[in-house]
Amino acid sequence: MKTRSLNHPDEAEINITPMLDVVFIMLIFFIVTTTFNKETGLSIYKSSHTKTQTDKVNIASIRLDINNNFTVNGIATTLDGIESLIANIKASNPELKAQVLASVEIKTGDLVKVIHQIKANGIEKYSVSSF
Repeated sequence: MKTRSLNHPDEAEINITPMLDVVFIMLIFFIVTTTFNKETGLSIYKSSHTKTQTDKVNIASIRLDINNNFTVNGIATTLDGIESLIANIKASNPELKAQVLASVEIKTGDLVKVIHQIKANGIEKYSVSSF
């Protein structure tokens, strides 16, 4: 009997060249068909340093503490005296803005009264924040 050789020179090989071609074509297809969306967001504009210094002059800072300590630009007053202090500041600065800093524990009625006093003096630009 003939013995077969252990080395099989005629073994079948897998040719992967066509498979690589298909993979590259698919890669190109997916790159071309992908859509890129520009993400939308908020635009942030930084103000200049000189502008913030001039804005501090145009702002009346009103602070309301829980211990009934009311101040306007560092001047102590009562809840009813806030309106007259704002009127004096507004007389020297017609473009006055107001910033109300209220304690978290302050009564809502007191905060609303201060906002009404601000509006009564013709100040339409104001902000309210808590501490």
